[in-house]
Formats: sequence, structure tokens, C-alpha cells
Amino acid sequence: MEVIDWIAILGALAWTPHLISLIRHWITKPKIRVIAPRYVSLGFTTYGSIFNLHLAFSVKNKDIVVSSLRIRLKHEHGEEKNFEWQGIKQEVMKMRTPDGSVMPYEKHQSVLAMKLNEKDIEERFIQFQEASFHSKKFKLESIAVKKIAYLKGEDKYDPNVFINSEEMKDLIKYTKNEFSWKTGNYHVIIELQSPEDFILIDNKYKFNLTPVDIEELEKNKNYIEHDYKNMLVPQSDEEYEPVNWSWRNPTLLKINI
Repeated sequence: MEVIDWIAILGALAWTPHLISLIRHWITKPKIRVIAPRYVSLGFTTYGSIFNLHLAFSVKNKDIVVSSLRIRLKHEHGEEKNFEWQGIKQEVMKMRTPDGSVMPYEKHQSVLAMKLNEKDIEERFIQFQEASFHSKKFKLESIAVKKIAYLKGEDKYDPNVFINSEEMKDLIKYTKNEFSWKTGNYHVIIELQSPEDFILIDNKYKFNLTPVDIEELEKNKNYIEHDYKNMLVPQSDEEYEPVNWSWRNPTLLKINI
């Protein structure tokens, strides 16, 4: 061999550990498969548009911590909505009562992070709310809370009167105007974030909302003011009455790519 050939071989060998490291990293990278149910639960309340979903995750190669989970919806006419996780309920075990019936015990989990492990496939009920709605709502709520604090300081606060104040009218009007569900097809993309690299599969779905679905969801606008009033008065107040919200459960279909 010529000297130049030996130099080329040595140069290639120098890259070998790096290539092995890259290959190992790819092979051992966590692979997350999303397992979704046949139906999704959609609503509209004083928390805005709501997207609730039972989800399970199958993990291969190694455990992984998820730091963010959100739903991206795209309507057939192009409008996009982003929903961020707000709460997680997970069934930990089932307890048998003295009468023989079975009662599930649920754990409410924070949404700071979620650990997915390779050993078990655990189902979770995850509650999502529209991110953009809450940023404006927070400002209006802060104005109302400040006014309540002022009125209490003056000993002039009456919740049954305050519900008709300009501050509450602005909050109620904003909430009602933020109704955004539409008739038609929606594409669903389930997005996860983690400090680690990972591969995500089976995370795209679709569902359809009919005119009847929209009609039923829009009925919830009629309860917005009453629900805000429930937040102002104690449960012992004669004006307090729980709201029976209308929910829709369209069929969720996986998109095969």
C-alpha cells in the first residue's frame, strides 16, 4: 500500500468511534407509541374550549420523562388551535367496598412532568384547555378580583350585585365570544416534549363535528354567567346551583401515514 492509503485508513478509523456512538444513540433512542381511545370528549365552559382524552403510551428502549404535552387541532378550513395539558387523572388501583362493589382510586397528577416507563403501559385521563383563551381571561379576572378586594375593604361587596358589574360583564362577554368549535373535520396532532431525543409514532388522528354537535356545545353559553356566579357565592347560598354542561364525544380515528 501507498502511504496515502494508510493515511486514508487511519482517518477512517478515527471516525469509527463517533459513528458507533451515533448508531448506538439512534438504536437506544426511546420510541413512544401513542395509544388513543375511540372517542374524545369536547366541551365549552368558563374554562373555554376543552379537549379531554384518555391516553396510554407504549415505550421501547428506555424510560423517558415528558415535560410538555399538547394537542394541535387543525380544522378543514385551515384554522389551528393549540391545547395545553391542565390536569391528569390516573387510576392507581381498585378497592372493593363492604357491599361487594368495586370503587376505583384515582390519583390527580400535576402537569409539570410525566414519566413514561418501558415496563408498564398506564392509561391516563388528560385534560387540555386552549392556551390563548387563558392569557386574556387571566387579565380580566385580575381586574375583577381587584375590584372585589376594594369592595370588601369598603364593606360594600355583595356577590349577587357584583355579577352585574362591568368587570363581570366583560369577563362573561369575553368567555362567550371565545366559543370556537365549528362544523367539519379536525385533524389532531398529539405533541410531546422531553429533555431527551425520542421517536414519536401513532400521534395523528381526526374527528368530525356535526351541526348537532355545535348546537349542543353552544347551549353551554347560556350557563356561563351562572357558573361565574357560582364562583362568587358560597355553596350554601340559595342562588348556588351546579351547572350541567353539555359534552360531545365524536369518534377519533387514527391517520395512517
